[in-house]
Amino acid sequence: MNEKELRVLMDKYLEGTCTEKEKELLDTVLDSYDDQAHSDLHLDRELDIKNEIYANIISKTGAGANRRNPQKANPKKWMNIAASFLIVMGIGAAWYLSKVPNTSIGHKMITQTTEWGQRTTVNLSDGTMILLNSGSTIEFPDSFQTASVREVKLNGEAFFEVAENPEKPFVVKTENVRTTVLGTSFNVNSYAFNTAISVTVRTGRVRVKTSPENGVCMAMALGPNEKMEYNRKDGSFSKHFAENEDYMDWKNGIIRFDDIDLLEVSKTLSRWYGVHIVFVNESLQNCHLTARYENATLQVVLESIKYAIKGMDYEYKDENTILFLGNCTN
Repeated sequence: MNEKELRVLMDKYLEGTCTEKEKELLDTVLDSYDDQAHSDLHLDRELDIKNEIYANIISKTGAGANRRNPQKANPKKWMNIAASFLIVMGIGAAWYLSKVPNTSIGHKMITQTTEWGQRTTVNLSDGTMILLNSGSTIEFPDSFQTASVREVKLNGEAFFEVAENPEKPFVVKTENVRTTVLGTSFNVNSYAFNTAISVTVRTGRVRVKTSPENGVCMAMALGPNEKMEYNRKDGSFSKHFAENEDYMDWKNGIIRFDDIDLLEVSKTLSRWYGVHIVFVNESLQNCHLTARYENATLQVVLESIKYAIKGMDYEYKDENTILFLGNCTN
C-alpha cells in the first residue's frame, strides 16, 4: 500500500466510512508498523506527541457530533497508531508539531526586546528570572499552566535562573541549539554576529542538543562551569571547562578588554552604551587596550581610554555619535 492509498484509508477511518474489510486492512498495516514506531521514534517528546495526535484524532472523529463513529480502539493502541502514522506518512514529529496547536495554546505570547545599551530583567510566570542583555529578544507565553514543557525562544544573550519543576523541563530555543533544564542557572549567547552559539552553566546541569541544517543532531550534558560552543559555520560542537566567570561580566556590569584592538573596543562600547563610534583616522583602530570597568559610565570609559592610549582623543559629533581622533603613540 502506498502513501496516498494509506492516507485515503486513514481519512475514511476517521470519518467512520470504512467498510469492515477496509478496517481490517488498516489495522493490519498499522500493526505492521507498530514495532518500527517504538524502535525508530526516539524523540524527547515522544509521549507528548502521541498524546497530542491522539487528542487530535479524537477531535476529528467528532465524538458526540452528528457523524458516524469510527471503530473503537483503546487509547494505548491509538497512541501506537499515532507514532506509526507519523513514520508511515514520512512526515516526522517535527512536521506534526509545526501543524498542531502549541503546547501553550490559549496563552498569550509575549516578546521582550532590548535595544543596544539597554538591559532588562524578565520574570516568568513560573518564577524563572531572566536577565536579558542588550540587543536581545526573548519570546515566551504568559503562562506555562497547560504546557508540557516551559519553552522560550532567544535571539541574543541572556542569563537564566530557572525555577525548579521536574515535571516541566525548561527549554531555551536558539537558532540551531536547544537547551533543556529542570532548574539551574546558565548563560546563553546567540548573537547573530558571533561565529558561535554558546551555553555556559553556572549551577546545576543542562542538556544541549543541536539541530543543524544537515539534520545531524548532537547532544551533550553540561555541569557547573562547563561551556558548550556550536560553530555556525561548520556545525561543530565542542565542550570545555570555563576557567573563569568572564561570561558573567555583562550580568555584573563589567566590561573587560584584554589586549584587544580599538576597533573591537569600539564595537563593544557601541553595543554596551548604544552609541555609534567613527574612526577619523583608521590607523587608530589597531591600537591595543587592556582595561576593566565595573558599572562605569561611558564618559568614564572614554576618559580612561584617552589616558591609556597616548595621542588618542575623542569628541561627540551628536548625542549618539562619537569620533575617535588622533594617533596611537604608545
